[in-house]
Amino acid sequence: MRRWLLALALTGLVALLLDTVPGTTPAHRAEYLRAGDLRLRVVRAGEGEPTLLLLHGYGESLLAWQPMFDRLARRTRVIAIDLPGFGLSDKPPTGYSLARMTDRFADFLDRWTRGPVIVVGHSLGGEIAAALALRRPDRIRGLVLLSPAGAGLTPAADSVQKAADVMGWLHVASGILLLPIHDPAWLGESDSALAYEPTTESAYRTAAAAVLREFDFAALRDSFPRIRQPVLLLWGRQDPTVPFATGERIAAALPAVTFVPLDQTLHRPHQSDPDRVAAEIEQWMAGLTR
Repeated sequence: MRRWLLALALTGLVALLLDTVPGTTPAHRAEYLRAGDLRLRVVRAGEGEPTLLLLHGYGESLLAWQPMFDRLARRTRVIAIDLPGFGLSDKPPTGYSLARMTDRFADFLDRWTRGPVIVVGHSLGGEIAAALALRRPDRIRGLVLLSPAGAGLTPAADSVQKAADVMGWLHVASGILLLPIHDPAWLGESDSALAYEPTTESAYRTAAAAVLREFDFAALRDSFPRIRQPVLLLWGRQDPTVPFATGERIAAALPAVTFVPLDQTLHRPHQSDPDRVAAEIEQWMAGLTR
């Protein structure tokens, strides 16, 4: 009897220890918040000001920021979002112009943030970030732009955009395999959310094509000089999607810019070298408060 009780006690102790092993519970929990007419998947963490709002690029999800999200959240409030049409956010069949995207995120600012905001945007998300800074200078304290769209793409990428419907199919077939939208160890979600698979949903393919068809990746070509907020601009010298020369032109046009070229880096520096990018952001933010 005593041995049985001892065994039971040991079993309970082991179970308790396993329950408290770091990493067995997701660090974060997904939320779904309104932005204009849509519901977006969001993850929020950290405390303090300014709030960092993270906007990913085409074909990605908020998990694009995972490699540096927790490091940034140790310093301040951080919010990462699935852009409309991607991840687990709503996917209407149309409504992906820069103006509509900017409207939604201006509404998101008013609904879900307080105080100064720094928008961190990559590629397509970088163009939205810049447009949001122009729209809401009262709320946007600064910008961190990683190879942003806004002044055009490479000729090859432009050709891809023109084949929007074909790329909708190809993106679902291959692109999503490179950039997962779930990580149960990091982001807690409901069973139904975890079961969501974009490759089985026609709405995802339709949205992916609609973004390419409706979003103008050169809409801010003449507008960068009007951005008065401080900007940290990071660009890979080997970027095959938005060429480094475009980054040099944008840097020359911005009134208050810190331009950081990244050698041997392609289009996603926050994924290929997250420690370097996070360190650059932290150093730049420290300078804003001096």
